[in-house]
Amino acid sequence: MANSKFIDEPIDDEERALMETVENDETVPLSHEEEERIRADIMSASAKNITIRMQLDDLNGIKKMAKAAGMPYQTLINSIIHRYVTGGIVFKVAV
Repeated sequence: MANSKFIDEPIDDEERALMETVENDETVPLSHEEEERIRADIMSASAKNITIRMQLDDLNGIKKMAKAAGMPYQTLINSIIHRYVTGGIVFKVAV
């Protein structure tokens, strides 16, 4: 991925595939039913509204990726956090 638009290397094969899909403009919007299923799954647990501060470039990048995936950006952020907490995303720490 020498010509990657992304600064960071992907965390795992799933993230690499997602990044390549976005880079190659091969995204397909989710159906309304699938989006609602994902939203219901996320919201099924006890939900709490929070406020976070983010770098504007990061927020714009998330919004762009969410739009390409056909979902609201807050749903994407929530999904990423959920995947991290449940072990679906693991950050590699340099030693």
